[in-house]
Amino acid sequence: MKLAPIRPKEAEAMLEFMENRFGIPRNAFEGLEFMDNGKGKIFAMNERNAVFCNRNNIMSASLPFMRFDGATKPTSMMIQMFGARATKGIVHVDRNKAKDYMAGFDIMAKENACSDGYVIIKYNGFPLGCGLLRNGDIKNQLPKAKRMPVELI
Repeated sequence: MKLAPIRPKEAEAMLEFMENRFGIPRNAFEGLEFMDNGKGKIFAMNERNAVFCNRNNIMSASLPFMRFDGATKPTSMMIQMFGARATKGIVHVDRNKAKDYMAGFDIMAKENACSDGYVIIKYNGFPLGCGLLRNGDIKNQLPKAKRMPVELI
């Protein structure tokens, strides 16, 4: 499947979402080229690599960044890479909830200041990944391949 650069209007909408939802400044993404796989999945890569990868149909040199197909959903990998710069849309969890999240369980977050929608799950200031907040419950969005029981946190 061939990657193609996304349109400037789509890039603007993604950066606006990241800024409005998570407070991640646009300059955090400077030097990245955003590419679409044709199925609504957006990948980010270094601008220099984008030309090479696009010419040679290489996707593995990119970061799965976001799903952008009617609904906007950030990937957990993107959250882990850029979530430290977030200033809002964050749910801070304790050790037990962090362990539950990493094992793949949904968690409760009754006491938080976030509106419903995608949130960044953080433990001790470290972004673990993405969750979908609805009425105080957070549906785990960590990919199944990344879920694991964790004891040493």
